Amino acid sequence: MKIELTILGLLMEGNLYGYEIKKKIIERLKDYVDIKFGSIYYALKKAVENEWIKQVGTEKEGGNPERLVYEILPLGRKHFRKLLRQYFEQKFLHFEADIILMFFEHLDISQKEQFIESRKRYIENKIDEIHKRIETEADNSQEQKLLPLYSYLKHHLQAEREWLTSMKNSIQGQ
Repeated sequence: MKIELTILGLLMEGNLYGYEIKKKIIERLKDYVDIKFGSIYYALKKAVENEWIKQVGTEKEGGNPERLVYEILPLGRKHFRKLLRQYFEQKFLHFEADIILMFFEHLDISQKEQFIESRKRYIENKIDEIHKRIETEADNSQEQKLLPLYSYLKHHLQAEREWLTSMKNSIQGQ
């Protein structure tokens, strides 16, 4: 569902070819979603078969192979809205660190502290990057549509940073 939602959402913004979709995913979500290049083409093929999108042309640059350009169809717009609804109706939360935390007790104190410090540095760098993107895109009317995403990510990461601080304090108290 995630890949379909992402591809259809990007095509809602305009016609694109596969590599452009990958570039946009990297530009906007490089550290927050892991979508493999091959899965994009598989999802595009499936979307064409389901008549959510269609090929509307090709582009060719220099000696590169032709690139197929895709456009979202009315059925694809309808499916996109359905996927959005389903996504918001899901009743579970999952963050990538959940699996690590499930087994956190098996680490010794120094490993726990190392994990927390490493994660905290990573989170702080991401918060700084998001602040820069928010400042840059606040002045760019074309990119302002991404501000809710960046605001959400910033708040989520700030909450995780606070939680990491409380975990560090808890470990030091052991």
